[in-house]
Amino acid sequence: MIGDFPIVTFDTSAHNRLVEDGPLSEAVLAGIKSGLFFRFAGLSIEELVSTWDPVKRAALFTYCARLQDGPTDCLYPQNELIRLLVAEHFRNPSAFNWTTVDVRGWEYEDAIRRRYFVFDQELAAVQYQELKSRQKNYKEMFSNLRPELRKVFDAHGEAPPATLREALSRLQSGEGRLIWGMGKLLYDRGAETDASEATVRQFMEVCPPFRALIYAMLMSWYDLGVRDPHVGEKFRAGGNDLFMSIYLPYCDTFVTAEKKGEQEKCLREVAFVAGIETKIVSYDDFCNSFLVTA
Repeated sequence: MIGDFPIVTFDTSAHNRLVEDGPLSEAVLAGIKSGLFFRFAGLSIEELVSTWDPVKRAALFTYCARLQDGPTDCLYPQNELIRLLVAEHFRNPSAFNWTTVDVRGWEYEDAIRRRYFVFDQELAAVQYQELKSRQKNYKEMFSNLRPELRKVFDAHGEAPPATLREALSRLQSGEGRLIWGMGKLLYDRGAETDASEATVRQFMEVCPPFRALIYAMLMSWYDLGVRDPHVGEKFRAGGNDLFMSIYLPYCDTFVTAEKKGEQEKCLREVAFVAGIETKIVSYDDFCNSFLVTA
């Protein structure tokens, strides 16, 4: 909440639906401006910039600018956001409060207002390739683990865990080295130091955005590397969709329009295992909440 205003954040897919629904989006825009604080996700802005069609890209940022007519701000993409949180924690762990760390992306807000990049096709192409490469590398990082992990299960005569929660329970019942090791990679990059396990544990406990991101990555580890491809609980959201988990603690409601509801399902599970109370809803349900009360 900001004052009396609940905070809502859109996934990139929800921004696309605003454009696709045309006149039907007017009720949504009016509803947001009448009683909500809109918080842009910097990662979504980067994805919108990568839209190949310049006409659609212009339309997307026209709607973003219209959202800015009401109370809004924008948070940095996940890499910079984590860097800022880690740097502040490393500076003074005992006084760290994630809610007071300035992660506002002022330059992103200015870019939305000025829209000077909208018809920069070269920038769109570079951004598209960057996001595509990031997705590919992220998927390969975990899927390449599957053959070796399978050997480990076979050697111990065990079946892979059939659910994410079972996989996490096995990790937590041991020493949890994978959890802390994954956290340490991100922490060391932000703090530019060799952090201890105790430091990473403490940071993960007191910093929900960091915790959400780690659990999102563990979801990919489970889905792409651990579970039997033919059985078990599936989580099909890609890397960028899961990176949106970092914004969950910063909003009251997160809205996604991804087809088949896969991102909604995955983020709800991340929120549950990370202990985050944010509501994750479909774009249609979010729209209907305004239409019912109109």
